[in-house]
Amino acid sequence: MPVTDPSAKPNRASNAQFVGRIRAAQLLDVSPQTIDKFIRSGRLRAYRIGRKVIVRKDELLRLVEANEIQ
Repeated sequence: MPVTDPSAKPNRASNAQFVGRIRAAQLLDVSPQTIDKFIRSGRLRAYRIGRKVIVRKDELLRLVEANEIQ
């Protein structure tokens, strides 16, 4: 059994929760094409794993917060 160092900082990506573009669209109640547009415009960071495009849930929250109506 491997021993882990409790003082070691966890890898940022290992703690992140990722969702696919379809799920991201469902969470924001927009179309997958809107998610694609956000990604292409640079408003939403995404990652490609093989053929799958994924986004971090905290990036979705950042996108929503950046578009707050005053």
